[in-house]
Amino acid sequence: MNYIRHLRGFFDHLETDANITSQHISLYMALFNLWNLNRFREQFEINRQDVMAMARIGSKTTYSKCMKELNDWGYIRYSPGANRYQVSKVSCTRFGTASGTATGTASGTATGTATGTTSGTPFINYINKKNNKEDSSQNLKKNGRKKQNGKANPLHVETDKDYSEPL
Repeated sequence: MNYIRHLRGFFDHLETDANITSQHISLYMALFNLWNLNRFREQFEINRQDVMAMARIGSKTTYSKCMKELNDWGYIRYSPGANRYQVSKVSCTRFGTASGTATGTASGTATGTATGTTSGTPFINYINKKNNKEDSSQNLKKNGRKKQNGKANPLHVETDKDYSEPL
């Protein structure tokens, strides 16, 4: 699975799809990220709350509608859990072949399902990153500039670039 080719194929496919909205794209990108964290397995488990948080979708109705439409339009194959205590499973369509065109449905060499995705390292890393962002935003409010681990951010520039200077 080539990460870059897949994203190029996905965005090429978006150009021809008039139905897709920013919510669909956000949800697909969250699912693509989880697919990547699960090493591009053919099918992987998802947790609705985690996916909604990653996609910045606040409504269960919007989430359900977008998942159903992405499934109907062929971007993913979605198998919802039988009840709210059972995890849902997703298969992502593979976009981007060597010629750069989109392919049909998901049919990769990897088989099986990911286990422990709701309590495994990918979600812990995601939560840790989210907590770090909240800490840095609080530092920004307090100090007027971003700090990382108590130190000034070396990438933060106090003054604007003078664009009249030659490069």
